[in-house]
Formats: sequence, C-alpha cells, structure tokens
Amino acid sequence: MSFVSPEFALIALIFFPAYWSLSRHRSIQLGFLTVSGYALYATWSVQFAAILLVFSAYIWLAGHWVQSCKTNPGRKLWFAISVLISLVLLLTSKYYEFVRQMLAALMPSVGMQALLPVIDIVAPAGISFFTFQAVTYLVWQYESKPPRASFIHLLLFLSFWPTLFAGPIMRARDFFAQLGGSDIGLPRQTQKAIYYILLGLFQKMVFASWLASTFVDEAFKYPDAQTFVTSLAAIVGYSLQIFLDFAGYTLIVTGLALLLGFSLPINFKQPYLALNLQEFWRHWHISLSSFIRDYIYIPLGGNRKGFFHTQFNILLAMVISGLWHGANSTFITWGALHGLGVVFVNLYDKALGKKNQVMPVVIARLFTLSYIALAWVFFRADNNEAALQLLTGLVNGLGNTTFQHGLLAAFAVIFFLLSQRAQRIEQVCVQRLATLNWISITVLVTALAFIAILLGPSGVPSFIYYRF
Repeated sequence: MSFVSPEFALIALIFFPAYWSLSRHRSIQLGFLTVSGYALYATWSVQFAAILLVFSAYIWLAGHWVQSCKTNPGRKLWFAISVLISLVLLLTSKYYEFVRQMLAALMPSVGMQALLPVIDIVAPAGISFFTFQAVTYLVWQYESKPPRASFIHLLLFLSFWPTLFAGPIMRARDFFAQLGGSDIGLPRQTQKAIYYILLGLFQKMVFASWLASTFVDEAFKYPDAQTFVTSLAAIVGYSLQIFLDFAGYTLIVTGLALLLGFSLPINFKQPYLALNLQEFWRHWHISLSSFIRDYIYIPLGGNRKGFFHTQFNILLAMVISGLWHGANSTFITWGALHGLGVVFVNLYDKALGKKNQVMPVVIARLFTLSYIALAWVFFRADNNEAALQLLTGLVNGLGNTTFQHGLLAAFAVIFFLLSQRAQRIEQVCVQRLATLNWISITVLVTALAFIAILLGPSGVPSFIYYRF
C-alpha cells in the first residue's frame, strides 16, 4: 500500500486517532504501532512480513550475543560474524542473479564453466533500508553498553513504517533515544508535519509525475531516436524528477513520523545548489551518504593513510554506493562517475589550492549540476548502451521544440529560484498554518489534497526509491 493511495488516506483517518488515544499507555501504543508496521508490510506480501519478523529476531539475538561477550577479541569476532550474517539476505536476494550472469559470461572466456544454478529470489520490499538500520543497531550494541533493547522495541525499530520502504535510514542510537522521551505518542510540530505532507504530495503526484510522463519515460524507452532537444529535456526532466520524487517521499514520511511523535533525520538540503560534488553528497540522500561514510569509507581507512589512498577509498565507497542501488552495471557506472568526479575535484584543490580558486558561484553550480545530470542518465537507463545512445542524441541535430519544452525551462528556473528560498518559504507557511483553527486546516488540507489528486496521474504512481 502506497503512502499516496486513497486506501492509505482512509486508513490513516482511523489509525491516527486510535494511536493518539493510547498515548497514556506507552507499551500498548508502541505495540499497536509495531503491529501496524507489520500489517502495512503484509499488504505488499505476507511472506515479506514473515521474513522481516525472522530477520528482526536474529538481529535482536545477535545484539544480545555481542553485548554478552566479555573479552574484546570475542566481541569483535561476534560483531563481525553478526554483521556478515545480517547482510546475507540482502546480498543474496539483490545480487545473486547479477553475479551468476556475470560469471556465466566471464568463466567460459578463461576455459572454465560457471556452476551457479538459477534461483528465483524476490528481494523483500525495502530490504536495503531495514538491513542498513539493523547494521546500525549491531554497531550500537558493539560500540557502547546501552540498556538492552527489548524485543518489541527492536521489532518496532525495524518495522517502523514511515522508514520501512525507502528510508531515511535511521540510526538505532537516535531511534531508541526517542523511545525514552516523554513526548512520544502524540503529534509534534503539527503545522510542520502538515506542510511537509502537502508539499511532498505535490512534488510527487503533480510535478514528478508530469516530468516523467512528458519528458523522461519515452526518451529513455527509445534512447536511439532522440534529438538534442528531446535528449536535453529528458536529462533535465529526470534530474528534477528524481529529486522531486525522492524528496517528496521523504517529506511525506517525515510529516507522518511527526504525527506519530518521532523525528526522522534530514535527508535533503537543496543538493542542486551545491558548488561541487562533495557538497552535493553532503546534501543529497544524507542518511545514505553518511552511512557510507561512517560504515564503509572510514573503516576502509578514510583519510588516515595519505592523500592518494584517501582518493582510492572515496572511489571505492562511491562505487559501493552505486551498487547498493541495484545489481546493474549502470549503477556501478553512476557510482564510479561520482567517485571519479569527487577525486578530480580533490586533485584540482590540491594542485591549485582552495584559496586560489576564483570560479564564480553561478559557474561552479552550473558545472556541478551538469555533471550530476549527465551521470543521472546512467542511473535511469536500462543499460550502459542505452545511456550512451541517449547522450549521443545531444549531437543528433536540434530537433523540434514544443510548448512543453518551454514549460520545462520555466519550471527549472522557478525550481531553482524557490530552492534558494526554501527555508524562508517553509517558515512562512508553518507560521500561517499556526494561525488557523482545526476547521480551517481541515478544509485547506482537503482542498489541496484534492487538487494534487486532480492534477496527478490516474492510478497510484510508485516512488522511484521503492525499488531499492
């Protein structure tokens, strides 16, 4: 069940009052929230819900084992084994077929036969996100001596439905700290929650859907038939679409979490205003990029082994980040492009020195955004060949411009102008909402939700990051 479906909206009207009514009975309320997470997950697949339950039981036991080890070598060993086992489901369900096909293609060239059998494995929805959250729990248990989490609380953490399907990735330490707070169970920052939900609904249902259906989907379906205008529109359109889709999703679930009494980590800070790729990754999908930094880049050595080894660590971490998105060579290419881009910027800074850089802000943003947009082509394309075909369209002749292309240009300009003022716009809107009574808010929310549905596509569109 999608968060933008009519069914979810109707259930939410019943669920939230029932949830809030239990605020004086903390254990019952959290149990109710846990059951609701499994019920929502079961609407996708009962088998997925069962897998999540078994996986959560293992993680809880593994955390118990790690904490029970008295000697440091024993803790390290149990921790390493626990993390590796926790990754088995993710690696098998997402990457087994990719590895099997790769070996089947490569092994005959060296006179050997690939023996891996064909196995029909379906990756559970949101597996990357709840697996990474499980890893943060094991790290939390290993690094400190926190109060041992109850099994029910661990079930809630991994099935917390605002983050279950597509993040943001919550750290166990932060989530369990909130469980100990006195304000859990009642809505917090209600006006901000309403603003986030409505803004996210428009970003996804109206704008992202329009960009996909008008400029993106057909161009990527027939990449070899594009001209300069249609290729450029597809590249610009997808760059805007993926941000509006994923940032819109994040806004919706952040608002829903606030209504539950929980705060989610910030996942986007206007990344398309970045002056370089390093800044882009500090502002894009922050929960993932910080996870890659803390649990992959730093354990690889980070910047502790000299400048050039640092660049290798950056490149490897970015390739792993790309591969995390899916078992496809296009994601590896996308990650490698970002890794090479970051390394190039670091080499440029080292050669010239940051103090000697005089590139205007507008030019720096334009270069950075152009590189990001071109890399998105590989992220969206079915394969690397299709991505190159679409990029070749940029030199295939001008082609015909239409009114829709003019709308796209105007939309892009307005998008960047509003992005520069996003924080101020949020403050004003939240302040205005705070002056309204509940009747006015109800009418406003109903009217805006109806407009979003009216302007949106028929049916319930899927979020891009559901597939990861």
